[in-house]
Amino acid sequence: MFLLDTNTFDLFVEGDENLLQKIQQEHGRVFLSSIAAEEKVVGRLNNINRARSRRTSLSLAKAHADFTQTLEDFKLLPVLAYSEAADALFKTFPAALLRVGAQDCRIAAQAMAHGLTVVTRNLRDFENIGAPCTDWGN
Repeated sequence: MFLLDTNTFDLFVEGDENLLQKIQQEHGRVFLSSIAAEEKVVGRLNNINRARSRRTSLSLAKAHADFTQTLEDFKLLPVLAYSEAADALFKTFPAALLRVGAQDCRIAAQAMAHGLTVVTRNLRDFENIGAPCTDWGN
């Protein structure tokens, strides 16, 4: 079974043909990490806040449309919740490993705790963490 990270989910939403084909082949065995979902929501909320304060050329209506689309995109794959087991594993990672990025480490811990393979374009970092990983992109 497989767990998509944030960048791979972006490729999925953008319609990357190789990725879509692999997900179809693995139907029912591919999940979105709740950590990746969190990252997407935080980004969209940040855009809404910037649009409200006029710190961007993005209109508030467009920022909300993007947010709504992201919520719809989450319906396309089952989202795997971050578990106590994943958090316990994450807490064992040495500080030097966390420099890779705490969110990537959480995704790796989530995959490792549940026997999943991370689907990522960032193989090197996930391999350094020790998580099984693969790249389904171009």
